[in-house]
Amino acid sequence: MSTAVLGKKVRRNVPRKVDRRKPVKTGEVVGGVVLGLGRTVFTLTQWILGIGLLLAVSFAILLAYRWVTAHEFFALANLSIEGGKRLSAEEIAAMGGVGEGDNVLGINIADVQRRIAASEWVESVSVTRILPDGLTIEIREREPAFLTRRDEQLYYADINGQPIAAVGVDKFISLPLLEKEDGVAVGPGVRQLLEEVSRNALPFGMSQIAWLRQDSAEQFSLFLEKPRVLVQLDGTDLRATLACLVKLWADLEGRGELDRAALMFVTPERAWVRLNVDQTL
Repeated sequence: MSTAVLGKKVRRNVPRKVDRRKPVKTGEVVGGVVLGLGRTVFTLTQWILGIGLLLAVSFAILLAYRWVTAHEFFALANLSIEGGKRLSAEEIAAMGGVGEGDNVLGINIADVQRRIAASEWVESVSVTRILPDGLTIEIREREPAFLTRRDEQLYYADINGQPIAAVGVDKFISLPLLEKEDGVAVGPGVRQLLEEVSRNALPFGMSQIAWLRQDSAEQFSLFLEKPRVLVQLDGTDLRATLACLVKLWADLEGRGELDRAALMFVTPERAWVRLNVDQTL
């Protein structure tokens, strides 16, 4: 008689894997540690040598720079200053902080330019180093065209009426006084008039103009000291107006009545004159 067993799995005897670890040899461990330590020492040695070499080169460069910037071979002997009119060469050199005997290589060009450009009279400046012993400074000054009032102070002003510097007794320049109405900018007519005066195209010079006023965008006035006459000009066509003024001036001078004129109002086509005796031509 046989018996069946239900619900049970038959277990089979499966052989287990045996973890066989190789024995670690002490010599191999010591050899690996020594090899890693050697590599680390070698890397550190390379870094130290590289840093040392860099420091040595930097120090050598510093010594060479100090030697070059102190050597008399590069001592400034040829200082050339160009473009100064109101400012003298001595003043420009003093502003830049340079002088004969300075080492050309030791001069900081940017600092020299910055110090000179700080002057209100300097519009632009260029500094060039010329080895072994030269330095060239070129400046462009602001040109004063008028005197103008600002905050109860008299200033030199450029052709556009912009103040340059306060007027002082030192190096005084005699220029016409510029006056204008509030909110009225100096127009091209004023600049054109001064150009005509500078090239002697008008019967009077800059020294005869006491003051000049911008009345409006298209009209301005000027007062002459000799002869003492107020001239009002229509600037809609200034070239034609000035041509008419030249003809009027010659006519009055030819009749001997120029010194009697008190007012001239000139347009491109005609002119009116008021004499000191209130007689109108």
